[in-house]
Amino acid sequence: MKVAIIGAGLIGSKRGHSLPPDVKLVTICDIDKDRSARLASQFGASISNNWQEAVSNQKVDAIIISTTNNYLSPIAQLAISHGKHVLIEKPGSRDLNDFNKISLAWKNNPVVVMFGYNHRYHPSVIMAKEIIDSNEYGRVLFLRARYGHGARIGYEKEWRFKPNISGGGELLDQGSHLIDLTNHFVGPMTKVQGITKNLFWPAKLEDSAFFMLSNDRNQVAHLSSTCVEWKNIFIFEIMLEKAKLQINGLGRSYGPEILTIYKMKPEMGPPEMEEYDLTEKEDLSWKRESEEFFRRIKEKDFSDKSLEDSKYVLTIIDTIYKQNESTK
Repeated sequence: MKVAIIGAGLIGSKRGHSLPPDVKLVTICDIDKDRSARLASQFGASISNNWQEAVSNQKVDAIIISTTNNYLSPIAQLAISHGKHVLIEKPGSRDLNDFNKISLAWKNNPVVVMFGYNHRYHPSVIMAKEIIDSNEYGRVLFLRARYGHGARIGYEKEWRFKPNISGGGELLDQGSHLIDLTNHFVGPMTKVQGITKNLFWPAKLEDSAFFMLSNDRNQVAHLSSTCVEWKNIFIFEIMLEKAKLQINGLGRSYGPEILTIYKMKPEMGPPEMEEYDLTEKEDLSWKRESEEFFRRIKEKDFSDKSLEDSKYVLTIIDTIYKQNESTK
């Protein structure tokens, strides 16, 4: 199977180095020729600065799109129209309107479409999901999560804070991961209430988002994401009827990846605790996600599951943005 990567930055590089051994990277496309050349030299791939040519190449079976948000939807639409399978970086597009164009292209020409929510493939998340699905500790009552990072001088001038390029701020960037994980653990939430704020960075898009989601099954998620977190943090807590699961860290700058299980005793009181250090020497979530993408291609699994999950995330984000627009 032959693949092209559009976007040769940090994420494009991660994607290239996470390909299964039976997949050949044949083309790398980026507007920065030097950057694409550096990455291509590691794989013996050709380079291009014309993404339209890359996605229409008859020798390419699949496209990995790791560009800025404004290019995700246009590239995906053209690739799908040419019958290429696509792995699109989260959040999939700048907004719900752009995303719906991808869905329409897929309906006209079904292929494998996946979106890069790699956090689902972290070992702590995989283990937590298995515990929840086992029902060993009862149903999920509520979820609580904090995701944040610091920044660097001039951060407010970078593309993530430019509306025409990114489409949204911290809610769309890291907040989308939290919404996706909530959906992954308990399914869609139907009620949404959120606040987006510029607390530090002088930019047109928010640097912080605080929001609550709930459903008719009496489950609640209390979530926050911010780039005004001077020490990188990822904490995801899941309260079950008979235990609490707590994920701390994602490795590297986010600290060791640890899953702690707090087991309720029959007499209650202080719980029993089991701690699992799941830190990996390298982040293998990208590899696991890539393996699923190519497995689906081999099995001709053209389902719309990833499309629906990603549309759900953007629908929640769209709702929160509209709530805050109405209060300005």
